[in-house]
Amino acid sequence: MKNVWLISFNAVTFLAWVLFFLHSGLHGFQFADQAKMILAIAQGLAIFEVINSIFKLAGANWLLTTMQVGSRFLVVGLLWWMPLELVVERGVYSGFLLITIAWSITEIIRAAFYISGLLGKEVKALLWMRYTFFIVLYPIGVVGEFMVMFGFMKWRWFELDAIGIGLVIIALLYVVFFPKLYLHMFGQRKKKLA
Repeated sequence: MKNVWLISFNAVTFLAWVLFFLHSGLHGFQFADQAKMILAIAQGLAIFEVINSIFKLAGANWLLTTMQVGSRFLVVGLLWWMPLELVVERGVYSGFLLITIAWSITEIIRAAFYISGLLGKEVKALLWMRYTFFIVLYPIGVVGEFMVMFGFMKWRWFELDAIGIGLVIIALLYVVFFPKLYLHMFGQRKKKLA
């Protein structure tokens, strides 16, 4: 039953990210309402990543998973909060473009990798991509996330209310935890590709 759930979940996740990436590519990576909606659905599925890790249905560390999913939820929320036309005007579009590329490729590979593993058919190319592409995609995604956060703060005239202070704290947490998560992935890469 557990395997059926995990295969189904990863298949739906795979399809959602493929749909988002294809939709974005076919529309010139334009930041529009449809793209926002598909992104929200694809990323929203990650709540089950957290649930799976908490209930030990998947081998992921629940704290690391929650941090990664939480940061992405924040970015998607900021994209929803800002008026569409301001996103393009304020340069947030570049951040959207970066996260579209980094998140989509990462999640498509990740979901395909887990599905193949759950089916007992390890695909060496997926294994290599899963533990190699992050080297470039992870920093690209983080830069995109920072660009979205900065654009949001700029839109709010860098107001230092609870939201502004919260975003500054979150940005500082990125600076502290990104190197740890990135190095953790290199440790995983060494172990998995040895």
